[in-house]
Amino acid sequence: MVGFWAVVVVLVRCGQARLARPGRQRCIAVKQNRGGTTTTTSTSDGRWLRPTSWSSRQRKKALSLVVLTVQNSALTLTMRYSRTRPHKHKYLASEAVVLCEIFKAVASLFFAVLAGDGRRGSFATRLANAAHDAYAEPGSYVLLVPAALYAVQNNLQYVAASNLEPAIFQLLYQMKLLTTAFFSVVLLGRRLKVRQWASIALLAAGLAEASSANSAPPRRRGPPAHGVFLTGFAAVFAACCTSGFSSVYFERVVKRAATAKSNDKPKISVWARNAQLATLSSIIAATGAILKDGDKIRRRGVLAGFTPLVWTVVALQAGGGLCTAAVIAYADNLLKGFATGISMLLSTIASCYWFDFHITSPFIAGATCVLGAICLYARS
Repeated sequence: MVGFWAVVVVLVRCGQARLARPGRQRCIAVKQNRGGTTTTTSTSDGRWLRPTSWSSRQRKKALSLVVLTVQNSALTLTMRYSRTRPHKHKYLASEAVVLCEIFKAVASLFFAVLAGDGRRGSFATRLANAAHDAYAEPGSYVLLVPAALYAVQNNLQYVAASNLEPAIFQLLYQMKLLTTAFFSVVLLGRRLKVRQWASIALLAAGLAEASSANSAPPRRRGPPAHGVFLTGFAAVFAACCTSGFSSVYFERVVKRAATAKSNDKPKISVWARNAQLATLSSIIAATGAILKDGDKIRRRGVLAGFTPLVWTVVALQAGGGLCTAAVIAYADNLLKGFATGISMLLSTIASCYWFDFHITSPFIAGATCVLGAICLYARS
């Protein structure tokens, strides 16, 4: 798990450097001379572009996609296993959500320091400046709404993982594309293209097809399995709604802050905003944990049942957003869609061996429609 976070740090740091210095991207100009000879020159800063630069770029892109694919599959599988394995004291999901948000806040401050804004000084000084930018901003109260929704969403993910097979959970969770598009139209006034509407319709059809068989093997059919599936489906649907609304609301806050005419105060970076959001989410999640599971926490003790596997789940969930940021820095939405498809395939194969999951025809048809919708939406 330390290696996973080390790779994420390297990818995000390199992606920030690439985005911060676009002028240093060099290209090759090949000139045909008389006599058949060629001359290779650089078109940017006067230095030749080494042949390894392109391959290095491709390696970073591939590495970011691999990390995102592994993270998605590993999180789905480990979360399911941690919630269903026999254990004397099953850990509380509310405590895991609090730790996840704390990890996100710390990581966001760390990357805010790495991103930099021209400030100099020791790491402690830059960390203090990043914390000041994140927590001294008076308008951070506007993030209370998405912070509360993110806390609810993370708790709902544990409910869904406890009641759905990993492959089904990961497939149904792609519903967030539909909810995000809906709230983008309502809150941001965004207009979708015809191809995007077609992909949304295809996504809805795929999810309906995958859910038609209740995603359970024949021997498990009946009221208990049906009730478990409905509970998991309701949790996924609610999580996708909160995810879509909170992400669009957060985007709206960031864009309004970027376009605001305020010359007397510096702009707040995205990482500082993430630190604000994660800190507020951790406070709200901690309050919810005390109100909901306060008696259990006092009776069993804090972090009861937190094994190395549970800590792995928390770390994977906290690193999900950073993996997505790395993919955006090096790849595009289309490749991100392919990474999601590969992750779903890996989760399905692993579920067949580890969780006795049975692949049905409706699941195959629904998964095909969902993957096609993701690729079609990304190409739009």
